[in-house]
Amino acid sequence: MVACSLPASGFAAEFTTSAAVAPSIAYTDNVCLSDKNKQDAWVGLLTPSGSIKGDGNKADFDIRGSVQFNTLTDSQLRDDNCAGGSVGNREQFAPAVDARGTAIVIDDWLKFNATGRANQNEASPFIGGGGDSLDGNGNTNTYYRYSLGPVLSRRLKDVATYNLRYTYDEVINTQDEVSDSTSDSWATNLEGGKSSQISWNLFGNYREVSYSDDDLVSNNNNNGNAQPRQDTELKSAGLELGYQINRDWQVNGTSGYEWNDYQTYNDEDTSGIIWDAGVRWTPSARTTVSAGIGERAFGTTPRLSISHKHKRSTFSATYKKSITFGRDILTEGNDFNQNVGNFSSLNSQSPIIDERFTLGYMYSGRRASINFVGSHSDQTQEDNGLKSTFDNLALTYAPLVPRPYSLSGTVGWNNSDPRSQFDVPSADLSDSYEAWTTDVTLGRTLNNRMNVSLNYRYTDQQSDSSFNEYQENRVMATLNISL
Repeated sequence: MVACSLPASGFAAEFTTSAAVAPSIAYTDNVCLSDKNKQDAWVGLLTPSGSIKGDGNKADFDIRGSVQFNTLTDSQLRDDNCAGGSVGNREQFAPAVDARGTAIVIDDWLKFNATGRANQNEASPFIGGGGDSLDGNGNTNTYYRYSLGPVLSRRLKDVATYNLRYTYDEVINTQDEVSDSTSDSWATNLEGGKSSQISWNLFGNYREVSYSDDDLVSNNNNNGNAQPRQDTELKSAGLELGYQINRDWQVNGTSGYEWNDYQTYNDEDTSGIIWDAGVRWTPSARTTVSAGIGERAFGTTPRLSISHKHKRSTFSATYKKSITFGRDILTEGNDFNQNVGNFSSLNSQSPIIDERFTLGYMYSGRRASINFVGSHSDQTQEDNGLKSTFDNLALTYAPLVPRPYSLSGTVGWNNSDPRSQFDVPSADLSDSYEAWTTDVTLGRTLNNRMNVSLNYRYTDQQSDSSFNEYQENRVMATLNISL
């Protein structure tokens, strides 16, 4: 890691950089991820990584990530008769990059924000095996997402603060069947009263989401004729109020209206009144509990949020029902630990009603550390009524072992299940699957610049379709070198 300062007239910045490289060798007993066609393979991998962080008077940025290259070729997969070998745009590298930056354009008035992310997810949530850099079954999609836009913020004396934000957002995918998309959004609000018992926020939001490929969808009220897909528009405005009863309790509510424009399979009204009523309880600086109930155009919207921080642990739980998109669920990471990965969803172009319960727990003790992330999501695709359930669980345990060694183990469970369409239960709309994954990693520090690790991973995936079932044992040895 290297840090340096570069002063100049009217500008001073401090930069911190780091770089590393990790060559690996991996063995798998099922490179095709197939139950019938088990082929073993040796694969070489190389993972350069690095970070650069800059802090200045007017701007700051933070870029960190890695790119993993592997020697597994399409011709090798075709020779082994693997399904992934037939995918023409399969790639032999896997990026994992996060970037953000902020620049002050006018002091106390205007700033400019930018973010970027690159990673992998599943092209189809009902096949499994995706999000893997080897991509043996051709279900891995690499995405690149960036957003940029100005933010205007101005305090109006001691009465209120006005904010206006514009964000342009684009997601680019490598799989042909996953459409690229863009999002234009505006958000404005006038808030005040935070120093008194009464707080208020007058808000307005607008978002338009469009896709590069307009899917043709069936319109039930047009005798089944295919109609071009329209862009989705989400618009809302309203007033939020809060009353602080005492130090521990607050009551709050929202009233407004939303004007939405998107396709639904049963021509439901997508506009209507917004309301919400709830309470917030903060018995200590470490604990916050919020709960409420409301109504939007797509139905009842209950909500619950619990967070508690202790000296060595953090607990979080949320339950909410919202309108979102597969592009957002699949590329924004989960709410608790970005390193665990993304939650599951359909790569659809339709708005999705997502009713989700999430749970997170982290503990760092003298003898061990524990990290748990879980999510249960019921998702309804608005254009065709497809209802699906997605479950994601991951538990990591790392006991304290004598130096210079390290040891950790992770157990994960994923379940994807299409449940019904047009409110009719169906067992054959698509294939559901569940997968158990066990990871064990043993590491040893060689010196202050190098360490080695040995990882064993076992995956057992079961599915309604035998084509999507497989078991795999994988062993990988890695040398990590800090440059």
